[in-house]
Amino acid sequence: MSAPDTNLDRQARRHKPALWGIAIAVGAAAIFAITAFLVEGVPADEQAAGVPAATDTTQ
Repeated sequence: MSAPDTNLDRQARRHKPALWGIAIAVGAAAIFAITAFLVEGVPADEQAAGVPAATDTTQ
């Protein structure tokens, strides 16, 4: 059964903000994913070591 009053123009107008929000969210997620794969972070061995104390440094 279909809806008795189908106004496609009004439905399209009402859904535009939601569709724009979805498009922006997908775009932001894509940019984040691409950036996460391209940017090199701190190597894993340096992450676990932490910051050396001032007395541990050699001169």
